[in-house]
Amino acid sequence: MAAPTDNVQLDMPDPQEVAKTYAEVARRASHLISEHVQRQLKKGVSTPADELGIAQAFMDMMAKLLSNPYKLAQSQMNLVWDYFSLWQHSMMRFAGMNSAPVASPERSDKRFKDEEWQEHFMFDFVKQS
Repeated sequence: MAAPTDNVQLDMPDPQEVAKTYAEVARRASHLISEHVQRQLKKGVSTPADELGIAQAFMDMMAKLLSNPYKLAQSQMNLVWDYFSLWQHSMMRFAGMNSAPVASPERSDKRFKDEEWQEHFMFDFVKQS
């Protein structure tokens, strides 16, 4: 009998399409924010100051993220893959099965020395995340 994962074809999204989608979301969000600010200004409400430069830092970060759409899409896919690997490991531990850890702390890290960090599946999940 074939394993459930045999002959399964995964349809991976096109990184350029993902990047276009992100860019479109950013464009629409920018437009909505701009409209909101204009309505607030007409009501006499002043825009909040960005004294700490958080808004500018966020815009710089988004520009940098969108400058390489392939890398952004690949990073997103890696994040999802790593999350599902951790989730799979945790569920196997919950079911009483053995599973190789997804991540292990440094031997010198004393925060996880208590036996519960190795034995209890939920502590193990937190430790690896």
